[in-house]
Amino acid sequence: MINDPLLKLAFSLEASPGVYALLLGSGLSRDAGIPAGWDIVLDLIRRLAAMSGADPEPDPDNWYRQTFNKIPKYDELMDNIAATQSERRNILRPYFEPTEDDLEQGRKAPTLAHRTIAALVKMGYIRMILTTNFDKLTEIALNDEGVFPDIVSSEDQLNGSIPYVHSKCYLVKLHGDYIDTRIKNTPEELATYSPKMNELLDRIFDDFGLIVCGWSSSSDTALRNAILRCPNRRFTTFWLSKGDINEDAEEIVNNRKAELIKIDSADQAFNEIKEKVESINELHRFHPMSAAVAVSTVKRYLVDSRQRIRLHDLIRDETERVCNELKTDRFKIDGIKFSDELFQKRMLEYESLIQPLSSMLSALSYYDNGENAHLVTSTIERLANKPRDSGIIGLINLQLYPALLVFYSADICALSSNKFNNLKYILIEPKFKAYFDGEKEPIIGKLNVYAVFDQGAEILVPRPNAKTEHTPANNYLFDVIRSISKDYIPDDVKYEETFDIFEYILSLLYCDLVQGSGSLPGRFGWRYKRSQKFLPSEFIKNGIKLGDNWNFLKSGFFNGSADHLSKIVEEYDSRLKEVTRGWH
Repeated sequence: MINDPLLKLAFSLEASPGVYALLLGSGLSRDAGIPAGWDIVLDLIRRLAAMSGADPEPDPDNWYRQTFNKIPKYDELMDNIAATQSERRNILRPYFEPTEDDLEQGRKAPTLAHRTIAALVKMGYIRMILTTNFDKLTEIALNDEGVFPDIVSSEDQLNGSIPYVHSKCYLVKLHGDYIDTRIKNTPEELATYSPKMNELLDRIFDDFGLIVCGWSSSSDTALRNAILRCPNRRFTTFWLSKGDINEDAEEIVNNRKAELIKIDSADQAFNEIKEKVESINELHRFHPMSAAVAVSTVKRYLVDSRQRIRLHDLIRDETERVCNELKTDRFKIDGIKFSDELFQKRMLEYESLIQPLSSMLSALSYYDNGENAHLVTSTIERLANKPRDSGIIGLINLQLYPALLVFYSADICALSSNKFNNLKYILIEPKFKAYFDGEKEPIIGKLNVYAVFDQGAEILVPRPNAKTEHTPANNYLFDVIRSISKDYIPDDVKYEETFDIFEYILSLLYCDLVQGSGSLPGRFGWRYKRSQKFLPSEFIKNGIKLGDNWNFLKSGFFNGSADHLSKIVEEYDSRLKEVTRGWH
């Protein structure tokens, strides 16, 4: 159940592009500082009265009817006040066309509502617009977006217009255009439409859903009747109103079972609708999410600090999608027969599920300046909460595999770009609650190859024919992470060096923060066995020479102390030699 009515409207627009027609009334023009049509008629009556020295107040409409014994009509008023078309245009300009002062004050120019409507048209969500306004603000906004609508504002234009089914944007100016003296202004003029206009409206209200804004319906009898006589309710009607609606509008709302939405302003409402449509569209694009599109979106958000909320929501929503999928029977861990094939198949399923999220966080770790690193931390902590704790032990522990993939890929990308602050956030900041006392401990005690691939008596292998390898799981991760990191570390040799340095740092941290002299040897344990140059150790030793000013230490690793790090390296390397003594 969607409680936000504008969100419901946005979902309808996004799900059915081009299906909803807009009906825009004088409210949008008034927000731009342009008077309503009837206000212009009353002002013209005042001008006519002034020409004869009369005072039409307090009721110019009544004065005109009594004086001339007929209803006021816009074209007759203009004929009485101005003799030529040029004179009429000069009289009308102050009502519709902005002066320099108007432009400085933002009056008589397209409002935010006009702009966002034009953007929705350009995006393909709206292609039918009905308006009772005479001004050209909607056309200006559309033109500024590069959209040039097919416009119908008179009977002769209706006769010559293309069918709206062939139009990218069809704009019907129901009461005319201010530059045409045939515009409809008075209640009597608005009481009926021509048969051709009625036929057009019948088709539109039958074919389209309806979004109403800025229209009171009180004097527009012909338009109100056209809506009421529409027999079909294929799509919802949404009525946006700043305040309470009148009885005429209420009749339409009830007749069409419309959604009445209270708004603060048309600007606020349409801008919010556009943002929600864009957000929904992004979610749809990423479910199932394309890793390439995901990375592109993260990059776009990172370069614009104003997009930090969208970046947060994007990663949060994808994280929750993954977590919810992990709870389904697709990843159940009991009531099934365990085998190496099942284990390896389950790994592939986890990899497919986590790929977009892992790619997003790798991009963030590589490019971010540290402001958003907490998103990686929180995601890893969220993924490290295993959904199930009973079943086959190998599958219980393998539930951490998605978190491990994110952990490795994000760390390696951060390290490759020397983003040590990001690396620190990923390696040190994530915590988990220990089972025995509930105290929070560094997540590397839980999130490492030996814990994730632990079957109890042995370490499970991720692929066939890998049991003879010294570090089969690390080797497998090396290959999996390569596809994610390719854009950031294109050189294969550089990637291999970075991977080994990372696993060495991880092992040193495990020794420092978790189990003292714990080993956790990675691929580097056998790769450098016969080499005179132990590259990961060289990386650390060269950094130690810089002392406490080494950026790696200054970011928060090993208490920021070169002496402390030297001690850990000595302890670990001694233990590593014992563990790998028999490796070839």
